Parts: sequence; structure tokens; C-alpha cells
Amino acid sequence: MAGTDDGSTAASPGGCGCDEAVAELWAYLDSELEPLEAERVKAHLEGCRGCLEEHEVEVVVKKLVRRCWSDEEPAPAELRARIHATFTTIKISD
Repeated sequence: MAGTDDGSTAASPGGCGCDEAVAELWAYLDSELEPLEAERVKAHLEGCRGCLEEHEVEVVVKKLVRRCWSDEEPAPAELRARIHATFTTIKISD
């Protein structure tokens, strides 16, 4: 799980903690959050190295998935759901 250097899941000054930031990463990356919520996640990412690293991993995964599918044939929703479930399982296991 992402967190601060000491292993805690601290909240940023805006109130978004590590658990919330990591849970919202996919929606944040897809610009699906409300502006206020997106700002809270962004502020947390800027102040938390562990969550920022998690964000960077998610960005790479999204780029790889996107690269595997052409514009004419978008990735199926099932694929995205399976990938997300896999990462969620990995995060919980860590």
C-alpha cells in the first residue's frame, strides 16, 4: 500500500489520505472526479512520495494498455475491469 516514508497513511492538509488517494487514482487519471475531489487527490500526490510512485505506476499501465489497442478498436471495458481488479488485489496483498 502507498504511504508516507514511515509507513503511515497520512492525510494531506486538504484532508485526502493515502487510502483515499490510491482508491481514486483510476478516476483521477481518467478525469472522472469532481474538480474539488481531483484537487484534493492532486494535492495529496504532490506531498506523498509513496502515493506519487503508485500514480506513476498507474500512468505507465494505462499507457501500455492504450498502446496495445488501436484507435479503431478501443480496449473493452472487461479488460480495464480485470486489470483494475488485479491491481486492487495486489495492493491489498501488500
